[in-house]
Amino acid sequence: MLPTRSPTSHAHLAPATVEFIVIMLRAVILALALGAAAAFAPLASKPMRGSVLNAGAVDTLKGLQGPAIPWGSDGVLVGKEESEIKGYDTFEKFATALAASGVDTASGEFTIYAPTDTAVELVNSPDLTADVVKYHITPGKMPKGSIAGDQATLLGKDMTYKYFSRQTFLDDAVIGQVPQGAATGQSYPVDIAFDNGLIHTIAFVQNPAWTKVSGDAGQGGIA
Repeated sequence: MLPTRSPTSHAHLAPATVEFIVIMLRAVILALALGAAAAFAPLASKPMRGSVLNAGAVDTLKGLQGPAIPWGSDGVLVGKEESEIKGYDTFEKFATALAASGVDTASGEFTIYAPTDTAVELVNSPDLTADVVKYHITPGKMPKGSIAGDQATLLGKDMTYKYFSRQTFLDDAVIGQVPQGAATGQSYPVDIAFDNGLIHTIAFVQNPAWTKVSGDAGQGGIA
């Protein structure tokens, strides 16, 4: 007959070994819990181009993509449709002028109305002197949707507000300009955040000499 094994004859684990196993089990359980939490956590959002955060006004303007530029009639000569996109406007010229103006946009909060490079190159656009740059900047953060009156600028002269045809004007510039029909016009970004404020892009260089000459939107001139 085979010998029977007494219950007390089972090998016993040393206390140190038991403690080690418990520690390992706890580590495994913790790792599984953290992995499950990570699996259901929302993905961190990546800043979109045109919304550069953690940057000053000048750096944000230099990295900002403006409205699309179609080929237009020049495209026919190179085999392009007039409506095909040639590239995107930029804000390098205004960014350079802002940096040279001496305006400190790092102290306090500001809203900047930034003209595109194309706007700066228009024949009748004023030079981007320090005073002209100041006329494009207002104290405080003013989202496009909150503009409801004249805007006091750092130059000391107000930009004149008008709401007309469901569009917001300051002097002759539309704030938040978008196409008014299918496949027409361009879209100008607004509410672009930088460290100390917001940027709205516009299609004209604002002129401090502008004055209102009638009650209709866009009807203004140089005094």
